[in-house]
Amino acid sequence: MGGPKGRKLPGVAEAGGRSAPAGRPALSARGEQARARLKEAAARVLERVGYRQMRVVDVTREAGVASGLFYHYFPDLNTLTIEVLQDFMQRFEAIEDIERGVAKGDWYARMHAHNRAVVESYARSPGIMRCMVQLGDEQPEFGELWRASYHRRLELLARAMPRLFPDAKLSGAQAHLVTTMLGGIGEHLLSEYYIVRAPGLREMELDEAEMTEWISVMFYRALFLENPPPERLKHAALVAQLQGRKSKQTTPDREDALS
Repeated sequence: MGGPKGRKLPGVAEAGGRSAPAGRPALSARGEQARARLKEAAARVLERVGYRQMRVVDVTREAGVASGLFYHYFPDLNTLTIEVLQDFMQRFEAIEDIERGVAKGDWYARMHAHNRAVVESYARSPGIMRCMVQLGDEQPEFGELWRASYHRRLELLARAMPRLFPDAKLSGAQAHLVTTMLGGIGEHLLSEYYIVRAPGLREMELDEAEMTEWISVMFYRALFLENPPPERLKHAALVAQLQGRKSKQTTPDREDALS
């Protein structure tokens, strides 16, 4: 269910792959384990201090390997950082895992599942998410990869929009515009809540389930102009009271719009 592929950086393995940097022979099983250990260590260091402060010695010490081994597996810290972040990025596009157990046509459950994946990433790895944003701003090639991943996720909804709302006769560009606007729901909030830790927001001590539901309810309302079924709400039921003049609502037939 993906879209156009983002451009890969030289020497960076595809997610889940085991390719060595360009020009290097394939590693032995032991070498692969050492390389994976360095990546796992780098992820922990990035979470704690960020990529600007991370040093080679920090990574090797965290991994429990000799400093000299680093350059046997990675040409530099930048390559390692990008590979770690790109692997992390793939979590957002693991559609089968994210939507496992979601019933066909259940758009609230589908939104909730995707929002849960994003909330978990921000809540559990705010340092990594900060690195994503910073590196995307500072390195155009990584920024392109990050944006391509984001828009591939939006494309899942954009492709369904004309079938969800056939009377609107949305063009592909219009559907993309609408989904991009909707996609902004929650992104700034998550950054402010988990990365910036804005005091005004942190007054509400939301756990992951509560944050996921708040964002999902607002996204659903923005798309369908109605509330999700009340029996589905455990934490954000008061949102249902945020409404103006009551009017009869017509729910579009969504069963056939699921791509």
